Amino acid sequence: MARRIAVEDGLDNVREALRHEGFEVTKITQGTMANVDAAVITGMSNNFLGVHDTDGNKFPVIEASGMSARDVVDQIQSRLAQIEHHNTDRG
Repeated sequence: MARRIAVEDGLDNVREALRHEGFEVTKITQGTMANVDAAVITGMSNNFLGVHDTDGNKFPVIEASGMSARDVVDQIQSRLAQIEHHNTDRG
């Protein structure tokens, strides 16, 4: 099952890079945030829909400003791998 990543509008290069790596990509909207594995936002939207500051986030939020699409993909893969490793150690 593909990991689902929410990507803010305007980050089309990131969206395409993630799809190329096999991720399912969706837009950041209020109704979809509970069903994502990670989110990608720009620096201008640190509090977009409350994603960045919500203590209940169960997923990484990548702030993409100043990063290439490849850098964002690498960050997501790394953060998701850390979460999987952490969850495996707990079980």
